[in-house]
Amino acid sequence: MQIREASEADRAALAALHQAAFGAEGAIVAELALTLLDDPSAQPLVALVAETSAGIIGSAIFSAARINGAERLAAAILSPLAVAPAYQRRGVGRTLIEHGISRLREAGVDLVFVLGNPRYYGRYGFRAQHAVSAPYQLAHPDAWMALALRPAALTAASGVLRCADALHKPELW
Repeated sequence: MQIREASEADRAALAALHQAAFGAEGAIVAELALTLLDDPSAQPLVALVAETSAGIIGSAIFSAARINGAERLAAAILSPLAVAPAYQRRGVGRTLIEHGISRLREAGVDLVFVLGNPRYYGRYGFRAQHAVSAPYQLAHPDAWMALALRPAALTAASGVLRCADALHKPELW
Protein backbone atom coordinates (compact mmCIF):
# COMPACT_ATOMS: atom_id res chain seq x y z
CA MET A 1 0.00 0.00 0.00
CA GLN A 2 1.23 3.46 -0.94
CA ILE A 3 0.08 6.72 0.67
CA ARG A 4 0.21 9.78 -1.57
CA GLU A 5 -1.41 13.15 -2.13
CA ALA A 6 -4.72 13.00 -3.96
CA SER A 7 -4.61 14.41 -7.48
CA GLU A 8 -7.15 15.77 -9.93
CA ALA A 9 -7.03 12.43 -11.75
CA ASP A 10 -8.36 10.72 -8.58
CA ARG A 11 -11.73 12.50 -8.51
CA ALA A 12 -13.85 9.67 -9.96
CA ALA A 13 -12.14 7.06 -7.78
CA LEU A 14 -12.61 9.24 -4.68
CA ALA A 15 -16.31 9.67 -5.43
CA ALA A 16 -16.75 5.92 -5.87
CA LEU A 17 -14.74 5.17 -2.70
CA HIS A 18 -16.84 7.49 -0.51
CA GLN A 19 -20.09 6.18 -1.96
CA ALA A 20 -19.06 2.59 -1.21
CA ALA A 21 -17.70 3.35 2.26
CA PHE A 22 -20.66 5.40 3.49
CA GLY A 23 -23.61 3.46 2.10
CA ALA A 24 -26.82 5.51 2.20
CA GLU A 25 -24.89 8.71 3.02
CA GLY A 26 -22.26 7.98 0.37
CA ALA A 27 -23.42 10.49 -2.22
CA ILE A 28 -23.39 13.33 0.35
CA VAL A 29 -19.94 12.40 1.66
CA ALA A 30 -18.55 11.95 -1.85
CA GLU A 31 -19.79 15.42 -2.78
CA LEU A 32 -18.22 16.84 0.41
CA ALA A 33 -14.86 15.23 -0.37
CA LEU A 34 -14.77 16.55 -3.92
CA THR A 35 -15.98 20.01 -2.89
CA LEU A 36 -13.30 20.25 -0.20
CA LEU A 37 -10.62 19.61 -2.82
CA ASP A 38 -11.79 22.74 -4.69
CA ASP A 39 -12.62 24.93 -1.69
CA PRO A 40 -10.15 27.82 -1.22
CA SER A 41 -11.26 28.18 2.42
CA ALA A 42 -10.06 24.59 3.07
CA GLN A 43 -6.46 25.53 2.30
CA PRO A 44 -3.97 24.43 3.35
CA LEU A 45 -5.40 21.02 2.65
CA VAL A 46 -3.86 17.61 3.21
CA ALA A 47 -5.74 15.17 0.98
CA LEU A 48 -4.27 11.68 1.08
CA VAL A 49 -5.13 8.47 -0.71
CA ALA A 50 -4.14 4.90 0.05
CA GLU A 51 -3.48 2.99 -3.14
CA THR A 52 -2.71 -0.61 -4.05
CA SER A 53 -2.56 -2.38 -7.37
CA ALA A 54 -6.36 -2.62 -7.03
CA GLY A 55 -6.64 1.19 -7.08
CA ILE A 56 -7.57 3.73 -4.41
CA ILE A 57 -8.72 1.92 -1.28
CA GLY A 58 -8.77 4.79 1.22
CA SER A 59 -8.80 8.54 1.61
CA ALA A 60 -8.33 11.09 4.39
CA ILE A 61 -8.91 14.80 4.00
CA PHE A 62 -7.61 17.28 6.56
CA SER A 63 -8.76 20.83 5.85
CA ALA A 64 -7.84 24.10 7.48
CA ALA A 65 -9.94 25.42 10.33
CA ARG A 66 -9.69 28.26 12.79
CA ILE A 67 -10.91 28.79 16.30
CA ASN A 68 -12.88 31.98 16.92
CA GLY A 69 -11.28 33.30 20.08
CA ALA A 70 -7.94 31.51 19.54
CA GLU A 71 -6.92 32.67 16.07
CA ARG A 72 -3.20 32.34 16.84
CA LEU A 73 -3.56 28.55 16.89
CA ALA A 74 -3.36 26.67 13.59
CA ALA A 75 -6.08 24.04 13.35
CA ALA A 76 -7.34 21.40 10.94
CA ILE A 77 -10.30 19.06 10.80
CA LEU A 78 -10.26 15.46 9.61
CA SER A 79 -13.30 14.90 7.44
CA PRO A 80 -13.99 12.69 5.66
CA LEU A 81 -12.02 9.50 6.22
CA ALA A 82 -13.06 6.62 3.98
CA VAL A 83 -11.82 3.06 3.48
CA ALA A 84 -13.24 0.70 0.89
CA PRO A 85 -15.39 -1.94 2.61
CA ALA A 86 -13.17 -4.83 1.46
CA TYR A 87 -10.14 -3.17 3.10
CA GLN A 88 -11.63 -2.09 6.42
CA ARG A 89 -10.06 -3.41 9.64
CA ARG A 90 -6.71 -3.84 7.88
CA GLY A 91 -4.94 -0.69 9.10
CA VAL A 92 -5.69 1.50 6.07
CA GLY A 93 -7.49 4.14 8.12
CA ARG A 94 -4.77 4.08 10.77
CA THR A 95 -2.06 4.58 8.16
CA LEU A 96 -3.92 7.48 6.54
CA ILE A 97 -4.55 9.18 9.89
CA GLU A 98 -0.94 8.76 11.03
CA HIS A 99 0.45 10.10 7.74
CA GLY A 100 -1.93 13.06 7.85
CA ILE A 101 -1.10 13.92 11.44
CA SER A 102 2.60 13.72 10.64
CA ARG A 103 2.22 16.12 7.71
CA LEU A 104 0.14 18.52 9.77
CA ARG A 105 2.70 18.47 12.58
CA GLU A 106 5.49 19.24 10.08
CA ALA A 107 3.40 22.12 8.70
CA GLY A 108 3.08 23.68 12.16
CA VAL A 109 -0.56 22.83 12.86
CA ASP A 110 -1.39 22.95 16.57
CA LEU A 111 -4.71 21.09 16.79
CA VAL A 112 -6.71 18.56 14.78
CA PHE A 113 -10.45 18.04 15.27
CA VAL A 114 -12.75 15.20 14.25
CA LEU A 115 -16.38 14.25 14.67
CA GLY A 116 -16.50 10.50 14.90
CA ASN A 117 -16.51 7.33 16.96
CA PRO A 118 -14.66 8.01 20.24
CA ARG A 119 -13.43 4.42 20.52
CA TYR A 120 -11.90 4.55 17.05
CA TYR A 121 -10.39 8.03 17.11
CA GLY A 122 -9.37 7.70 20.76
CA ARG A 123 -6.72 5.21 19.57
CA TYR A 124 -4.88 8.12 17.96
CA GLY A 125 -5.09 10.43 20.96
CA PHE A 126 -8.26 12.35 20.07
CA ARG A 127 -10.21 13.37 23.18
CA ALA A 128 -13.58 14.98 23.83
CA GLN A 129 -12.31 16.90 26.87
CA HIS A 130 -11.61 20.33 25.38
CA ALA A 131 -13.11 23.81 25.25
CA VAL A 132 -13.56 24.24 21.49
CA SER A 133 -17.16 24.01 20.35
CA ALA A 134 -18.28 22.48 17.08
CA PRO A 135 -19.82 24.91 14.59
CA TYR A 136 -23.28 23.44 15.21
CA GLN A 137 -25.10 21.66 18.00
CA LEU A 138 -24.31 17.95 17.94
CA ALA A 139 -26.52 14.95 18.62
CA HIS A 140 -23.48 13.20 20.15
CA PRO A 141 -21.22 15.81 21.78
CA ASP A 142 -18.80 13.11 23.00
CA ALA A 143 -17.98 12.42 19.33
CA TRP A 144 -16.47 15.94 18.94
CA MET A 145 -12.79 15.37 19.66
CA ALA A 146 -9.47 17.13 19.41
CA LEU A 147 -5.83 16.13 19.24
CA ALA A 148 -3.03 18.50 20.29
CA LEU A 149 -0.01 18.39 17.99
CA ARG A 150 1.90 20.96 20.06
CA PRO A 151 2.38 20.90 23.84
CA ALA A 152 -0.33 22.82 25.72
CA ALA A 153 -2.18 23.76 22.50
CA LEU A 154 -5.41 22.17 23.67
CA THR A 155 -5.36 23.85 27.07
CA ALA A 156 -4.84 27.22 25.34
CA ALA A 157 -7.75 26.71 22.97
CA SER A 158 -11.31 27.81 23.59
CA GLY A 159 -13.94 29.18 21.30
CA VAL A 160 -15.95 27.96 18.32
CA LEU A 161 -14.38 26.12 15.40
CA ARG A 162 -14.83 27.64 11.96
CA CYS A 163 -14.15 25.12 9.22
CA ALA A 164 -13.98 25.34 5.44
CA ASP A 165 -17.09 26.59 3.67
CA ALA A 166 -17.73 23.15 2.12
CA LEU A 167 -17.93 21.60 5.59
CA HIS A 168 -19.64 24.50 7.33
CA LYS A 169 -23.21 23.30 6.72
CA PRO A 170 -25.53 22.16 9.51
CA GLU A 171 -26.71 19.08 7.60
CA LEU A 172 -23.15 17.68 7.65
CA TRP A 173 -22.97 17.79 11.44
